[in-house]
Amino acid sequence: MKILILTGNYPRKGGLNNGIFIHQQVKALLQLGAECHVLLLHNWYPRFGLHKYHPYWQQGHDLRSTLFHTYEGVPIHHVPMFVRMPGRLFPETHYDRAARAIVKYIKGHAELQGADLLYAHFMTDNAFIAAKVKDILGLQLAAIARGDDIHAWPEQDPSLRDNLTYVFRHADLLLANSGRLATDARKWMQPGNMREVGVVYNGVNTEAYRPVTDDAEKMHLREKYGLHTGTRYLICVATPVALKGWHELLAAVKALGSDMDGWELLMVAHLRDHHDTIDLAAKEKEPGLTGKVRYIPGMRPADLAELFRVCDIFVLPSYNEGMANAVLEAMASGIAVVATDVGGHSEVIENGVDGMLIRPRSEGELTEAMRTLMRDEALRSSMGTRACARMLRFGDYLQNGRRLLDIFTQHLATRGKRS
Repeated sequence: MKILILTGNYPRKGGLNNGIFIHQQVKALLQLGAECHVLLLHNWYPRFGLHKYHPYWQQGHDLRSTLFHTYEGVPIHHVPMFVRMPGRLFPETHYDRAARAIVKYIKGHAELQGADLLYAHFMTDNAFIAAKVKDILGLQLAAIARGDDIHAWPEQDPSLRDNLTYVFRHADLLLANSGRLATDARKWMQPGNMREVGVVYNGVNTEAYRPVTDDAEKMHLREKYGLHTGTRYLICVATPVALKGWHELLAAVKALGSDMDGWELLMVAHLRDHHDTIDLAAKEKEPGLTGKVRYIPGMRPADLAELFRVCDIFVLPSYNEGMANAVLEAMASGIAVVATDVGGHSEVIENGVDGMLIRPRSEGELTEAMRTLMRDEALRSSMGTRACARMLRFGDYLQNGRRLLDIFTQHLATRGKRS
């Protein structure tokens, strides 16, 4: 089976965590025998240094310089998206430009022709673009929802609701990476156009993300990452934006007062240059947080897996999710987890048994959940043990990739396609 994957999130030079959950799924499909090609869009730019004469070209040059040609065996194609100028003479949307670029690129590359399926991540943008490509090339389209494309984006931008409607009508397969997200996607469907949304989880790398083996390993890893022997650690791994619950988390740290004695919060977030970025480095010096929080500017997946092993509590108070990858990884690492009851978290966490679920935007519930776990070592230990066992049942990327491939194979078989 030949699958073309359209996404805007994929590991890049200097940003290996970017879209790592999508990459792991693609890598699993590759291991299972599927031929996969990832398509990444970038602005077209002229050669010979001329890109510096137009901001659009400069942006394309800068982005393309960060893209891999292959990553861990997955071939990656850089699709140049050309803007006709002046814009007033060539009225077209970003989506139209992107679809035109992808069609041209596929037609010009023999290895991409004859694909069985176009698989697009995020409904409102890449799946919308892919739906236009599908109509032109006659490909089968599978579109998957992952969180913000169903929650935050269409709520903030009403025009994206039309994108969703178009995708719902044109995609051959509709998927989501959690059961709740599938239900939430259906809420945007119009009466008379209701469709089923299949559920495909990401999986978790249980070989990399595992509990610490013994005290010797724990001591070694604490020394490696500059952690103090007598300190216990909370950890949050999330994009540095408000919707991940950082404001509530930092307010909870302040509210915990003396309960934070002997504890420190590790704030792991990749570097991000955008207007809505929270300056977590500056939070280290904020009154009430000094000596209680530490900013770590992103980590390679292998390093993050090691850091998880020496932490005691994982916290993610996000406002919405599909299924937070970091939650799965923390659970697989045997850490007690506090997470908001959003997206698919209740599908992998039984509140009070293998983790704690709280309402989003509730600083009070977050503070009390953290205080409870910080004061009760036995509870932390039992929750971490149960969380790890649950992740082993949940399945790794290969197991969940096989479920996804089975869905693709069954779909194509019912339409007389080769598989």
